[in-house]
Amino acid sequence: MPTMGELTAADWTAEFERNGRVVFPLRRRPYLLRGVVILLVFGPSRVLNLIEIADQSDYRRVATVIGATFLLLLIGLGTWQLITRRPILVVDTEGIHYGRKFMGWDAVGTAGIPRGPGFFRVLPVLPANVWAKELQIHRDNVHDLSAFSDWLNSLRPAYKESRGDNA
Repeated sequence: MPTMGELTAADWTAEFERNGRVVFPLRRRPYLLRGVVILLVFGPSRVLNLIEIADQSDYRRVATVIGATFLLLLIGLGTWQLITRRPILVVDTEGIHYGRKFMGWDAVGTAGIPRGPGFFRVLPVLPANVWAKELQIHRDNVHDLSAFSDWLNSLRPAYKESRGDNA
């Protein structure tokens, strides 16, 4: 069964009207593919360095151990995220929750244009206050970031009008 992030804007709207919230857990496939690409790029060199560690100078040994430790840490973090499917993106009547970050509807200015290459594509949610930090939603949770941007931009005014606020 597809996750919410792989469905269409009509499905998101139906879910929002039914439950008052839409939950977008981490989509495992794109996250796993990005991890495999990173491991294929950086992993073999770390393994070769560990094999030849006895022949290296003290400085290179320390650098090799630090690099291998960092790579193992990234593998552990990635595995934890795959198992728990976090960070979770939630759009509800209060605003947008992305992991521990939150932006209320009053603070949302607009959902921007998706940027970045394929695996690393992000959608900036720009705040109404130009000095506040933007919220970046990754492609790991929502497949079609352009449709998600349009959906958020259509949802915000409708929600603000229903509360009686002026946007």
